[in-house]
Amino acid sequence: MTLLGTGGPDLARQAAPPLRGGLGRWVAAFGRRAFVVAGLAAVLGALSGLALGSWLAWRDVDALAPDRATAIRLAPTVLPGAFDHEVDYYGRHTFWNPYSEHTLHGGTGVRAGRAHVTGTVPAQTRPQQVADAVAGQMRANGWQEVRGTVQTLPFGTVEVTGTRDGYLAAVQFDKGDELNPAGLDFYLMWAEPPGHLRDTVLGGVAGALAGALLGFVSSRRWRRHGQGMQWAYVTLCSVTLVMLAPACLGNIPTTTGSLLANTHREGPGPSVYWGGFVIYGAEPFAMLSVLLILAIVIGCFLPPIGAVRRTSAINF
Repeated sequence: MTLLGTGGPDLARQAAPPLRGGLGRWVAAFGRRAFVVAGLAAVLGALSGLALGSWLAWRDVDALAPDRATAIRLAPTVLPGAFDHEVDYYGRHTFWNPYSEHTLHGGTGVRAGRAHVTGTVPAQTRPQQVADAVAGQMRANGWQEVRGTVQTLPFGTVEVTGTRDGYLAAVQFDKGDELNPAGLDFYLMWAEPPGHLRDTVLGGVAGALAGALLGFVSSRRWRRHGQGMQWAYVTLCSVTLVMLAPACLGNIPTTTGSLLANTHREGPGPSVYWGGFVIYGAEPFAMLSVLLILAIVIGCFLPPIGAVRRTSAINF
């Protein structure tokens, strides 16, 4: 008689549990929590990597907006008529936040610093005529990717942009009315670096892979600890998600840069994908989240704390 037979007919007829394979085997080995943590970490890592790649690409660009001499030199290559030889600035730095006052408080996002030159236009000039004249002037002087937009209603406005030698030029025309005369404004700023898009994409891919790997490994390693440490791990992951999510959501790519901090708010400008880190205090929270991530990594290399406590209790 075997041990199985001594358990009675019901136990003898009980079917053996099915063996898992494929994806089910991976889920059983790592646990569902590991896949949830890895998925969230991959998303946060991808958005953080996008920001890092974009920021690194812009590090080779001058920290200050184009100087006055350059603006005056390039003005006749853009403006079809006469212009004032006075240059003023909307932000002296390449990028700035008008509401942060250079603190970690944050504000409404990144702005592109730009030099401004005022041009003149003949009276009764139609918006389409201005757009054609500016675009023709730019193409004749070597500007690339020249694009124009004309809006006739409700007001006659024109925007023409182009790039040349690392500069981005934007010309805006306002038809004016009985109280305000027509205005033609030339803005000069830095264009996006040639490798900006490549570095941004590579940063996002690297960040996603690093985040997923950290989620899998950390969830697997922290399972060795006792229940108290398990709750600590869940708390660390949850707080990290809350602190890092605002900045990462602000960095979601759009056609005008970051979702919540684009540089096109004051007219055409170059795109950046790290602007979410300066949205209303998101930067200090993102910086503090690094400490929590470091604590999660340290916990991966600690000995099984729950097992040490049980051994100590038995010895006593």
